[in-house]
Amino acid sequence: MIKDSLDDLLFVEEGSSNCFCSEDCIEKFYGPIIAHYSNKINKLRKDLNLLEEDALKLLEDSSNIEKMLSKPDEIWRVENQLKEEIYTYIKKITKGDKTTYLAALCFVFNKSPSFILGLTATSNEFFLQQFQIGEQVESIDEYYGKQFADEYQIDPELLEQIEFKKSQYLANHLELRSEVDIPFENFELYVDYIGQTLDAPDESYSAQDEFSETFSTFIKAFARDGISFFYIVVCMQITSEEGAQVIVPVFSFPTIDGKLCDEYRRGEQLTGNLKN
Repeated sequence: MIKDSLDDLLFVEEGSSNCFCSEDCIEKFYGPIIAHYSNKINKLRKDLNLLEEDALKLLEDSSNIEKMLSKPDEIWRVENQLKEEIYTYIKKITKGDKTTYLAALCFVFNKSPSFILGLTATSNEFFLQQFQIGEQVESIDEYYGKQFADEYQIDPELLEQIEFKKSQYLANHLELRSEVDIPFENFELYVDYIGQTLDAPDESYSAQDEFSETFSTFIKAFARDGISFFYIVVCMQITSEEGAQVIVPVFSFPTIDGKLCDEYRRGEQLTGNLKN
């Protein structure tokens, strides 16, 4: 198939000149590699007597896979015999006293998984260790922070300022929150609400902090498992090197505490029922 423009071509691997005309072409090209990793995973499961592991049921829920790929707890990279960089994304899921790990073997393009070569899940530490090979990304926040800076052409000093703001908001939040509120370790279960809150907030506010920097707050009410809660996203408004205005989410969290929510209703109200 001939493409009219380079913009129509699909790239899968970082630093590779391989490009494809369609997703079908990608699947055919990488079919042997997919089969290789599938056989490797199956053999390992057979050797460890883990063919029917209950952890595999977590792969049936696509939201678990999305969380692993968008917010992994670990990222590992290794070069295979074909000089291709294979990344392993790992997500830890804890329910009660049981811990399970999801793992995805994939190619990465622009710091995001572009093509999945294999998926698995396990509660077996030895099985997991077989995928923790190569070089580990030491700081995932820095890894994605560099991606953000490159994409929006953000000055490195400004990126440091954003990280400093995150620390400030977290410290302030620790002073304000109630001990009976949603625990920090459960925050990751609510990350899917960030987009909905930013796209269609019930309320939004704009204000300046003590350093005369503008920030915006977005608030939206939800219900989950019969329990009502607010999701709050605090954003900085910054200017990229190209002069574009960019709203950067700095801190976000769920809460069932109405008083805590009131603490974030500051500045000029932009949307929602206006305050008296």
